[in-house]
Amino acid sequence: MRELGALGYGVTIINAATTHEERASSLNWSKTDDLDLEAISQVIIQNKGTENRLPTGKHQQLRTLTRARRKEVQKRAKVKVEIRTLMDKIWREYQGYVRVENNRPSKTLLFSDFWGKSSLFFMENYPHPEDILSLSHEDIRNLSVDHNLKLRESTIEGLLYVARESLSRPKDEVRAELLLLNLALKNIGYLNESVKLLNKEIEQVLLQTEGRLLLSVPGIGVTTAAEFYSEVGDISHFDHAGQIIKKAGTNPIVIQSGGLEDFYGRISKQGNKHLRFIVYTIGKGLAQHNKDLRPYYEELRNRGKHQRKAYIALGNKFIRIAFAMLKNRMVYETKDQSYQYLKMMKDKLRYTKMSTFYEIVTAA
Repeated sequence: MRELGALGYGVTIINAATTHEERASSLNWSKTDDLDLEAISQVIIQNKGTENRLPTGKHQQLRTLTRARRKEVQKRAKVKVEIRTLMDKIWREYQGYVRVENNRPSKTLLFSDFWGKSSLFFMENYPHPEDILSLSHEDIRNLSVDHNLKLRESTIEGLLYVARESLSRPKDEVRAELLLLNLALKNIGYLNESVKLLNKEIEQVLLQTEGRLLLSVPGIGVTTAAEFYSEVGDISHFDHAGQIIKKAGTNPIVIQSGGLEDFYGRISKQGNKHLRFIVYTIGKGLAQHNKDLRPYYEELRNRGKHQRKAYIALGNKFIRIAFAMLKNRMVYETKDQSYQYLKMMKDKLRYTKMSTFYEIVTAA
């Protein structure tokens, strides 16, 4: 397909279900090469296929990186569920315990961040109540100092209290779970490092493209901007934002029957599933972090729109904004007097030196 495009041929993707329906419409249930070619011809004549232009250059690099990152993040999420399940079997109270004060029960967390440095340290080295009970208060404090865990006195006391009161099975009975936990923790460390490396590369590549303009939008981070920019592809291939919305499959279907007035139904979902996912994610992020666009989301909700539909609608609105920004090579415009687009952009960068960032912006 890429070679055909390089030679100047237009490439059209035809869904197999479309040609199947075309053959069925002729009431001919035979299947031969000649009938297949006839069905394909009819699909092309009726414009039922989808024109496809494979990404090249930086678009291709970003798409490869962002899709790989999403897979790693999904793997990490599954491993995290596995770790929580194993800790439930090894030491259930580690994820939170109930304490009764003034005859009122309340749930208390040992660690504010279950995936933080301190929590991971104890899961790796002292995952069972018997391990904690082998240590004194002073021993745990020394561990905190030696490994820079920054444990509070209340956390140390909580660890010892939960270990004493735990109803966990003896350590010998959970040897298999402890082994699996150790392997899962090593896996989570590897995945964290993989995601970090991908994040760094994505940021560097994005800054070399016009996609960096999207960083000027409040509520749009580096990964989100890179995913959107790479899945959309070359903006010069589109004449208006509606084409991108249709490519994402987030365009609502018009429904009309008999004397009833037409109305918009569900979205078509007949486009790029990766782009559709990121449009939904963008809508969700903008609803929370963009002061200019949040009123639009609230208006939709007040009109009775479901939360997910409102997110999609807001994502579609962003597509129109992004199309104008990329087409005209302009940054985000807002009525907020305190808004500074350069500060907004550089605050989102984690791996790029400020001197490098300003050189890129100046050169552009």
